[in-house]
Amino acid sequence: MTQPITGHCLCGAVTYRAEAEPLSVAICHCEDCQRQSGAAFSVNVLVDRASFQLEGATLKTFQTVGEDSGQPRERIFCAECGSPLISILAEADDMVAVKAGTLDDKSWLAPELELFTDSAQPWVHAAHGEERGLFPRSLPT
Repeated sequence: MTQPITGHCLCGAVTYRAEAEPLSVAICHCEDCQRQSGAAFSVNVLVDRASFQLEGATLKTFQTVGEDSGQPRERIFCAECGSPLISILAEADDMVAVKAGTLDDKSWLAPELELFTDSAQPWVHAAHGEERGLFPRSLPT
């Protein structure tokens, strides 16, 4: 990734930009990420906090506590549309976890690690040999 990372919330009221290369791309299966994303996991792009700029008047923060660390997490989202944008972990406050679904360009994403796999839903990974239906667009009618 050689160009800046940019993104925005669903309504466009909040935008962000990071000039530095991503440190990592991680899938998190913790229960807080499941609840915040409304999905089975959250995909996060970890970037250096000093290179990250977040702009918008509708920012809101909700604080949670890490399951294992007991340390606070700031979960920052758009108060207008509800899009989760970033998380900041107290024990790693030099980084920002950008919610990958809000990126302008997601084509380069390649998760390198998965966290809290003990909390992963059993159906997230298809069993060996199991096939799932793949639909390029919506469900067939």
